[in-house]
Amino acid sequence: MKTFQKSVAIFSTLSLVLIGVFVITSSFKSESVNTTKAVTHVVTIHQMKFDPQNIVVNKGDIVAWVNKDIVPHDVTEINKKWTSKPMNPGDKFSKVITEDFNYFCSLHVIMKGSVAVKSR
Repeated sequence: MKTFQKSVAIFSTLSLVLIGVFVITSSFKSESVNTTKAVTHVVTIHQMKFDPQNIVVNKGDIVAWVNKDIVPHDVTEINKKWTSKPMNPGDKFSKVITEDFNYFCSLHVIMKGSVAVKSR
């Protein structure tokens, strides 16, 4: 009989411990973690233009500009917050996107483009 009572006591104690752990862990707020992987979007530079000229991406995505033209180009933010170095034919410049911006080629100012971040 004592063995039975001991078993009931152990089972009851373990049950209470498990219930306590469940209550404590379920009371913590879970934070949402962005597990979406960054996507790379390619903007090709050719025939003195950016293609596509305007692009919409998710925050954290990467835009890669690839110079497939026969002359050097660069990518310069419209207010000159940042600029790439001049890219010779075949060169590439990449940037992680965190906000909307307009850009142009400072070597050929008629070349313009924009990057917009999708609203979620």
